[in-house]
Amino acid sequence: MPEPANKNPTAIYPCLPKSSIAGLPRAKQRKQQLTSPPISTGCKPDDWNLCRGVLDERLESISVNNKSSSSGRRQDATAIITSGPIWSAVWYLTWPSAISTFIMTFYNIVNRIFLGHVPAAEASLAASGIGGNALNFQMALLFGLSAGTSALVSRSIGENRLKDAVQAARQSIILSVLAAILTGIPLALCAKYLVMAIGAAGDVVALATSYTAIISWASIPLFVNMIATAILRSQGDVRSPLYSVAAVIVVNVLLDWLLIFGIDGLIQPMGIRGAAIATGVSRVVGMTLTLWFVRRSKLGEALSHWRLDLRWLVRIFNIGWPASAQNLVMTLGSAGYLRILGMLPSGQATAAQAAYTVALALEALAFQPGIAYSMAAPPMVGQNLGAGKPQRAIKSAWVAAGQAAAIMGLIASLFLIIPQYLAKPFSSDVALVPIIVAYLRINSFSEPFLALNMVLRGALQGAGNTFVPFILTSFSLLFVRLPLEWLLAIHLKMGASGAWWSMSITACLGGLLMAAWFKFGNWRETKV
Repeated sequence: MPEPANKNPTAIYPCLPKSSIAGLPRAKQRKQQLTSPPISTGCKPDDWNLCRGVLDERLESISVNNKSSSSGRRQDATAIITSGPIWSAVWYLTWPSAISTFIMTFYNIVNRIFLGHVPAAEASLAASGIGGNALNFQMALLFGLSAGTSALVSRSIGENRLKDAVQAARQSIILSVLAAILTGIPLALCAKYLVMAIGAAGDVVALATSYTAIISWASIPLFVNMIATAILRSQGDVRSPLYSVAAVIVVNVLLDWLLIFGIDGLIQPMGIRGAAIATGVSRVVGMTLTLWFVRRSKLGEALSHWRLDLRWLVRIFNIGWPASAQNLVMTLGSAGYLRILGMLPSGQATAAQAAYTVALALEALAFQPGIAYSMAAPPMVGQNLGAGKPQRAIKSAWVAAGQAAAIMGLIASLFLIIPQYLAKPFSSDVALVPIIVAYLRINSFSEPFLALNMVLRGALQGAGNTFVPFILTSFSLLFVRLPLEWLLAIHLKMGASGAWWSMSITACLGGLLMAAWFKFGNWRETKV
């Protein structure tokens, strides 16, 4: 018998206890107890069955409402992104990513501090910087896959095509595993030749080779973790990646401390090799957590029915290859930058490379907010374009870029005011400190322009427009930065300071070029 509208069922059926309909958990307990009418109720069996029917319907209604409420919560992120105040939407997407990036920066700083206090600290710092650049060749491909994932998933969600979003996520994960295998094994086996090509020499070669090879064997966890993170962020879930990053960094820092320095009688000090092992283990932890979060999300079905679909792979590739090429150019530019530093007189080369490694970790204090805003930009632009709101997509990107530029500029002011206090904890070698200080002061002026470059590039990736950013990046890095570095540092004999000026000038140029394309280009017409 159906429940009459706008009536209290306990008023109609007095033998039905009020607590039975108070809530789902309580009702379930009551239903389990009521297998027959208690003697105290005085209910007839027929009346009791009617009461039981009302209770069953009430339980089903509560269950459906709970499911609807859960679904509504999952839709909240899309509603925030595509409607309401833009500043609030940008901040909603940015603050968890900002915390994540600051946590990662903290880890990088701690890692550099640890390596700065081991025997052969200068060589270890230089080796970690060169090894990181070697690993960036692999990261270039990964960033391309991530760009394709973000564009397709966010656009599909904005257009309310959930099945397409699931398929894009699924194919991206499959492709990430294949890409990790195809790049990780050669990188591990050829690590020595790669680090030497970048500029490693002397004692740095063996350390950089070991560091690069060890980390390369953990390529699959890295690739899957990053693509799963892109899937979560593309649907507006920015908190789950934060939880994952926090857990990963805790594991990584603890293992760094244990393996780099060792424990008397228990663990032998492993130096930079210990740092590499810690990184590999933490990657496995990150992959496990992010996949668990994806499984619990509205795109959880992406982790089932793993079968390649060439049509989707082509779509991901068409968006991703320019982004991969762009990041490959950035990696080549960074490797070339280190290579030119290695052309300095032998007494200056290793010191400049070590100072560069430390200075980048410090500079991350400024550009990590830019990374956070660049992570917020793809779902903001992609979902709004998918929802048919291009003007909101454009305004969201400019708001994010403006906020990032203001924050990065404020942090960079510390590089002018107290650079020596920032540099001293990183090395016991007093000769490195002035070189690090010079880097921080010279590059402090370019941080707001770097913010424009990073955030607007992320916005263009969300739109699926990756080719023109690739061209602009290639021009500023390969055809301006490297020749200018050689001219100032080597030909004009300005040393490391000349190299620092070449980086600062071209960072400003890159930001202006990206802003001009975003303002005047036809990227809004990109089809994915």
